[in-house]
Amino acid sequence: MNEYANRIYIGLAAVNILVAFLYIIAWRGRSWFDVVLIPEYLNHIQAGLYLWSSIWYSKQDTLGGFYTIAIHRIELTASCVELCAAIGWMVSWYMTYTRTLGRGFTLDDPDTMGYLTTTSNTLIYLVYNIQINIYPETYGSNQIFTYADILGFIGSIYYIFGTLRDENWFWFLPLAGQYGIAAGRIHVDTRTLPKFGNPNILITDLCRRRKVNTEKNKLREQTINIDVLSTYF
Repeated sequence: MNEYANRIYIGLAAVNILVAFLYIIAWRGRSWFDVVLIPEYLNHIQAGLYLWSSIWYSKQDTLGGFYTIAIHRIELTASCVELCAAIGWMVSWYMTYTRTLGRGFTLDDPDTMGYLTTTSNTLIYLVYNIQINIYPETYGSNQIFTYADILGFIGSIYYIFGTLRDENWFWFLPLAGQYGIAAGRIHVDTRTLPKFGNPNILITDLCRRRKVNTEKNKLREQTINIDVLSTYF
């Protein structure tokens, strides 16, 4: 393989790891053990696998050589992990996604189009790597991965638009476009529900009630003594 092209592959794999790290930073404020971070950890694993395979690109000699077959197997594993991450992203988005105008599970939402293209991109790469592992002689002539690259590029554009929309960059568009309303900028008055039962009591001292009762008893005794003295005299 061309040495210059190989360096580009290694550089892109390193950028992939950086992007995976930024995805984790986007979830700042959540616990490292939060279930929504599982896809991000899987994303790190697949990025590391692709970096590993790109480092070995320069060592390929024949279609059936050790390094060539090893690269195919590494990238097949990375595709499987990436597919799990893509499915996990859809689940985490469903769990945490803020529903409001312009943000929902419809095709007019850039985020929805983004994760659909991302998942399709991952499926195509998985099919490509399966084909390459079954028929190693088609390596170099099988160009199905180009469709996955195109879908990945389209998905990234959708994600950019979704991010700009959430940051309220499209405030000048009409409400019909639903892009000028960012998440968290809509206030909906909710109905006040009736409350039943005793009001909540904040207990700051376990002995507080006992102290209050003791003070009441002392006051009652003083009152009784005063009444007795008044009656006597």
